Amino acid sequence: MALNLYQKQLGSSSPVTTLYRSILRELPAVLGIYDIDMDKREAVRGVKTHFLKNGFVADPRVKDMLVQKGYMELEETLMQWKQKAQLMRVFEGQDTTKFRGKVDVERGHVTVQEEFEAANGKKGKREGVRVL
Repeated sequence: MALNLYQKQLGSSSPVTTLYRSILRELPAVLGIYDIDMDKREAVRGVKTHFLKNGFVADPRVKDMLVQKGYMELEETLMQWKQKAQLMRVFEGQDTTKFRGKVDVERGHVTVQEEFEAANGKKGKREGVRVL
């Protein structure tokens, strides 16, 4: 359903913009289906933060994968396969990942201090590139 919409509108504008507009178009229905007592502007702000979180991604393959994942999330939401608490995390702008690290957006580099290293007394850091 939502993936068909993605394929039809792929050439009209940016896929990210098309996804964002599709989500905003379905937002009042989602708020009604899940009985979420929240102003639409607040929900839009939460959705916007999730889009801005990946705004630094430059690789077109990663962008395409994120757009496809966004359409799958939208379809799952419309099919009512999610619970209200999962949507509240999105609308309230809470981070759903358990990532604890420092992101250097300019270089696309991530430094991670893993919890088991802290528990074992090791003080080293592992560095690497990680897709967020």
